[in-house]
Amino acid sequence: MDLNLLGYIGAAFLGGVILNVMPCVLPVLTMKVFHVIEHADDEPRQLRLHGLAYAAGIMSTFLVFATAVIAIRAGGDSFGWGMQFQSPAFVAVMTTVIFAFGLNALGVFEFTVSLDGGGSDEGYMGSVANGVVASIMSTPCTAPLLSGAATFALGSGAVWWQTLMLFSFMGLGLAFPFLVISFVPAVGRALPRPGAWMETFKVLMGFTLILASVWLFNVLRNQVSQDSASLFLYFLLVLSVALWSIEHFGGLMHSVRRRLTVRGVAAALVVVAAVLLVDLTPGTKAREDVGAAVVVDEHINWAPFDAARVADETKRLRPVFMDFTADWCTNCKANEHIFIETERIRSVLTDTNILPMKADMTNDNEEIENWLNKIGRSGIPAYVIYLPNGKHDLLPEAITTEMLAERLLAANKKFPARRRVKTATTKPAPARTAAPTAAAAPTAAAAPSAAAAPRAAAAPTAAAAPAAAAAPTPAAAAAPKTAASAKDAG
Repeated sequence: MDLNLLGYIGAAFLGGVILNVMPCVLPVLTMKVFHVIEHADDEPRQLRLHGLAYAAGIMSTFLVFATAVIAIRAGGDSFGWGMQFQSPAFVAVMTTVIFAFGLNALGVFEFTVSLDGGGSDEGYMGSVANGVVASIMSTPCTAPLLSGAATFALGSGAVWWQTLMLFSFMGLGLAFPFLVISFVPAVGRALPRPGAWMETFKVLMGFTLILASVWLFNVLRNQVSQDSASLFLYFLLVLSVALWSIEHFGGLMHSVRRRLTVRGVAAALVVVAAVLLVDLTPGTKAREDVGAAVVVDEHINWAPFDAARVADETKRLRPVFMDFTADWCTNCKANEHIFIETERIRSVLTDTNILPMKADMTNDNEEIENWLNKIGRSGIPAYVIYLPNGKHDLLPEAITTEMLAERLLAANKKFPARRRVKTATTKPAPARTAAPTAAAAPTAAAAPSAAAAPRAAAAPTAAAAPAAAAAPTPAAAAAPKTAASAKDAG
């Protein structure tokens, strides 16, 4: 087997292990550990079966991911890590599921296939469901070592069996810590013993799941219109009431007929609310008004992604720092708050005048995805400094403030601010009211007007002045003087 492939397999497994401590997955894994503590006195065989069920949920989900990637790639398209979160419908479903799990942990209702499972076959199905949720929740996060393996698995260079193998080892790495807890008695004995503290711990974990759903809702809020986001909150309220009513009016102490009736009414209520209140039509983000300063009000003044502007700035010998990010990418947001939006980086950007630009992938954007593919990345975060000589400096995913500052300063050393070409900024002349003469009509078609003169002046070429001078009108006669002043300014 190719040594490079073995390296990718090792990176996929270790990256999957590290995903367990990422904020996307940690609440789900913690609840599974809670389950182990709660059933510490059960037979070891039951704990092992729960561990295998949890791993089966993860492995099956990652195999579904791999199959989807292979199918999409066979159709000539590409797919990036975590890009399913660009779909408002997918984010809405995940928000609903995690919110319901949080309500379950808080005791609003109980169901058999839940985060704390049971000892029956249905409890094992609950562990499978937990594995599926953990797998899906892991995709917005990338871990150290995982990026290279994911890029290779998602890229066109990998054959189908290599993609399947790499995704399988990612899933195995994600399931590995819980498998160790389930199969190694010494690890299980090191965990705290069951007690009254567990109920408090379960409620606290419920709040972390509610926090995860709030984060997902914030992603959805930035993908749809403000009215749609508000209506979705009302849908979650209806869902909460429906789940509570199942427990309160149709619990196990009631007859089977009543339980079925209550659950049917609750399900119908949720369906009606979904039809009336859920509108996932993608919204449009307002483009930021980007001025000349790279730092405004002690915040980095990010320019929105614009391929034409990157080309223009590099022609002027100005490097561009590009941040590929998304609202659903927790690593991206953590890096932005901890390492990028700092006084050190703001000072460096101010001194070097390197343009900060944000490539927002919250919603599907094929052009940005193509740019991401060109730098050899299939997922985010990604940080790159585009240089005027056509090259780029790609930073690792795990950045630090000092690392970024050094790379920005290195780019400025190669292309210092003092050598950059400045754009002529001639202020437009005030509008004049033309005298109502008979000659005014024919000259309008033959020559530029006084209002158009600054446009001719803005092009500092030798051909501009003669063209303006040829215009047989008083308005155009002023153009050479404007052009000359622009040339002097340039």
